[in-house]
Amino acid sequence: MKKFIFIIISLIVLFIGASGFILGKQYLKSKPQPTDLIPLSFRLKWTHQGQFAGFYIANQEGFYQQDGLDVTIKSIDLDRQITTDYLITGEDDIAIGSADEVLIARSEGQPVKAVAVIFKIAPLIYLTKSGSNINSPYDFVGKTIALSPGQGTYLYESMLGQIGIDRTKIKEIPMTDWDLYKCWETADICPDYATNGLARAENDGVATTAIWPNDYGVPFYADVIFTTDSYIQKHPDIVATFVKDSLEGWQEAIESPQKAVEATLQFNSELDKDFQLKAIEISIPLINTGDSKLGWMDPVVWQKMQDVLVKQGLMKKSVDINTVFTNEFIR
Repeated sequence: MKKFIFIIISLIVLFIGASGFILGKQYLKSKPQPTDLIPLSFRLKWTHQGQFAGFYIANQEGFYQQDGLDVTIKSIDLDRQITTDYLITGEDDIAIGSADEVLIARSEGQPVKAVAVIFKIAPLIYLTKSGSNINSPYDFVGKTIALSPGQGTYLYESMLGQIGIDRTKIKEIPMTDWDLYKCWETADICPDYATNGLARAENDGVATTAIWPNDYGVPFYADVIFTTDSYIQKHPDIVATFVKDSLEGWQEAIESPQKAVEATLQFNSELDKDFQLKAIEISIPLINTGDSKLGWMDPVVWQKMQDVLVKQGLMKKSVDINTVFTNEFIR
């Protein structure tokens, strides 16, 4: 009798073990293997830093790989800083770039389209020393501002236009140094990125006043994920997967800035950890504004951006906004 029970138990154990082995093999077969992954080349708009932390997390946590993508994240070549060029030439599949860059490219006939926004509020701001009594654009009158070419100038011009300030009553000088502290030696007001100048000042314990164009009727998106019309047409599933996984990475970055820093340092170990943490913390409310899903884009904002660029002469003609962006990949 004991021998019979022993045989029955042995058969049960053998059956369970065999079942587990078979299920394990089936599970392994169902997971994308390295040879099955679809290669995707993704170009950043700058060198590796916390500005792109969500993508780093998605890569390191295996979000892309689990969904069948082998994503290569490339930093910008500083001699070629227009990311649309990399897509048009076919060097890369998807890129991160400025929303205004996408608009201008589209108006010039380049078939590029934004598929998600990361920074819903542009981080370019105007910084003054605390105690200078410059707390809004209304206080610019009679003061000196340093102006940089491009966004630093046209956001300033648009902001003044929105509130009716006469530029001739403000002394404007060219921006000669992106070092905030050096800029303050010659100007009362300096343009800088919240993720750079403001982060540095806060990290150093220097009190500042930040003036945001978004608060004065000039909403501007900054970083957007974009690709070409043809890539969307040929690979809609790949685009959808990349957007989904990237936004999941950004959600983790928002929930855990420390994790975002660690992921960033894996791509550039020479970065200052404390500074990157401060920059990421400042970025969070610019990315997760709370008024819509991560990545979702408002056509009204795109139209206002286009109006500014056309008025400033940076776009020679207006385009159909629906050709510039799509929310179809935002789930």
